[in-house]
Amino acid sequence: MSFTSVLIWLDSVSGDYFLKLYERGELPNLSEYFEEGALAENVITSFPTVTESAEGSIITGLFSGEVNMVGERYFSRNRSTVMHYKFNARIEEDFPERLKDYTIDKLSGRSLGIGRLIPINTEVSYDPIADEYERRGSLKLVERRMSMAMRLLKEKRPKLLLFTISADYASHVSGREGSMVRDILRIFDELFPKFIRTLRSVSSKHSVFIFSDHGSKEVYRHLDLTQLLMEYGLNPSDPGYLKTQERCDSAALSNGRRMGMIYLRHPEKGWVKIKAKLLRNFPLGGSKLDIPELLSQEKGIGLVIYRDEKDRVVIKSSDGEGVITYNGEKYKYSVIRGHDPLCYEESTYGRWMSEEEWLRATYDKDFPDAVVQLFNIFKASNCGDVILNPAEGWDFWESWDIHYPKLLASHGGLSREEMKVFILARGPRIAKRRIPYARLLDIYATLSSYYTGKGMGTHSVERFLL
Repeated sequence: MSFTSVLIWLDSVSGDYFLKLYERGELPNLSEYFEEGALAENVITSFPTVTESAEGSIITGLFSGEVNMVGERYFSRNRSTVMHYKFNARIEEDFPERLKDYTIDKLSGRSLGIGRLIPINTEVSYDPIADEYERRGSLKLVERRMSMAMRLLKEKRPKLLLFTISADYASHVSGREGSMVRDILRIFDELFPKFIRTLRSVSSKHSVFIFSDHGSKEVYRHLDLTQLLMEYGLNPSDPGYLKTQERCDSAALSNGRRMGMIYLRHPEKGWVKIKAKLLRNFPLGGSKLDIPELLSQEKGIGLVIYRDEKDRVVIKSSDGEGVITYNGEKYKYSVIRGHDPLCYEESTYGRWMSEEEWLRATYDKDFPDAVVQLFNIFKASNCGDVILNPAEGWDFWESWDIHYPKLLASHGGLSREEMKVFILARGPRIAKRRIPYARLLDIYATLSSYYTGKGMGTHSVERFLL
């Protein structure tokens, strides 16, 4: 029997809510099984807090900007078109070629995915019945996914199995701690022992990881970014029409509804990434607009982020401004005006710190790991010129988007509620312990150690193995 790793992905389950149920004994089968395993409590996922970004990070050990996965949508500067992975875009085209030989799927030698979004080096099993259950928010999705996973374990015997059970619809319509999310977790817990028995029957040596990709945050007010650009006098692309729009001079879209991106057309060079000097002096109708300043004063926008220089990223709020600087090895964060937009402790200001030090200093703050992740997201070719994080209680709803019967929570943003998840792990050499903090992409280090003992240089840190 060969070694098998199983990754069970609980989509859109907030880390604090899962741990509340877990600690109270409401998930007894999971608690019993992982009593001999590890629990990572304050796990920080990848920004933006959407599934594509998290999956890209898990399979490569890199941040979303390096994997070019900035959400399910982006604006193509080459095509003057909004691209959507469900309709007119292909992840295989945007995923960097240099990374394809280093995914955990490739390293495992034989990978199988169910509900996967990034079909790189893995056989993906599609299930239209499960997809329909997910669209309708049916609890039947849990049993369907578990049954298929057990069947494919027996038939395919993969070395790596990654499958998803989505609570995304449930968290949107019933809230981040809503009854539907709770029901999904309870049903999953009830079915889990049967899944483990199946796994043991096909693989005597195995590891199991259970985690979430992102949480969510309550919302009750919406800001239409496209309408906002029109009010400024711009002619933005309509985010709902997936077609080339040659005459547009800008684009605005959201991912998860709580991460916004603004794209601006250079007045002379066309669709290229705009430099900070032009962002702050954008010509329009005989005048010049300071786009970041305008956006930072909007009621529904909490943070405005843009790249100032190659090694500097600026973060603005309505009453303050901070700058992230990178020297090739460490990051420094300084508040240069007013109040700190990230609300960090003054002891962190102006200090050069490593990625690990920034994670340790901020994992429990309002915007965990923001210094490192905001700097790296601008590496993506598909990234906008400006990134937006909404104000408290707001999201960036668009009129063309899915209409839920009610919308209580959204995701995509930088808040602790969205960024904080969890990891349960059990397997060979995994120590029985609690891990106080981690990044979700740390899973990559453990799996690459299992399969080859080597990988590429990543941000992933080994936290689970003895």
